[in-house]
Amino acid sequence: MLTIPATILHTCSAPTDPEINPPESVRHTRGIASTRYLWPQHSTITISLFDMPEKAKDYVKKNINLWQPYTNLKFKFIETNDGDIRISGKKDGTGSYSAVGTQAKEYPKDSPTMHIDLVQTADMLNHTIRHEFGHALGLEHEHQHPEHTINWDKDKWLEEGKKLGLSKAEVYKNVLDTLDPSLTIRSAYDPKSIMHYKTPAWVTTDGKEVPFTEDISEEDKAFMMSIYPPEEPATV
Repeated sequence: MLTIPATILHTCSAPTDPEINPPESVRHTRGIASTRYLWPQHSTITISLFDMPEKAKDYVKKNINLWQPYTNLKFKFIETNDGDIRISGKKDGTGSYSAVGTQAKEYPKDSPTMHIDLVQTADMLNHTIRHEFGHALGLEHEHQHPEHTINWDKDKWLEEGKKLGLSKAEVYKNVLDTLDPSLTIRSAYDPKSIMHYKTPAWVTTDGKEVPFTEDISEEDKAFMMSIYPPEEPATV
């Protein structure tokens, strides 16, 4: 599992690896999702929260439920630790990560499918929970979109990754590699997506940055509605 520290680019990775022409309904929205790991339409996903105080559970639930109006999936929080999505807040130094969609079913039942580092500023924590649950619903990293416009300075990234104890393979897998078009459904690249890493100017060759975002973008909402169409579409 790879966690990129917040000191450079906040957030996560799925512990294991995860262009087809998108349906008409997605062509004017933005985002990218794994075709292999989407949940069945209109299904109920059970969610377990553990290794965290009750107030923290409420906070995590509040952020997760921000996705609810834009999907036909049902989120059911349960008291036991055997949910489809199992979220740990244990202080074990593993950072924040999530399985991608139904990839969670491949994890041992006694293992978390998501981990949230709860010791963060409020804006970072909001971003983390919303981003990780986007992964849990099947979304991939936006900065690895086949049509992204980032001009990475790969040497600087690899140098920084080395300082952070990351291998070259880990840096490429979680940041620099473009996602396989044959394994994703996608629409237009969205630099405002909650699924995008903050990109400082110094890791690009043209000095352009992608700023931190705390919010689920309007394009995120539209894309989520296109892959899990609500019965009564929410206003975006």
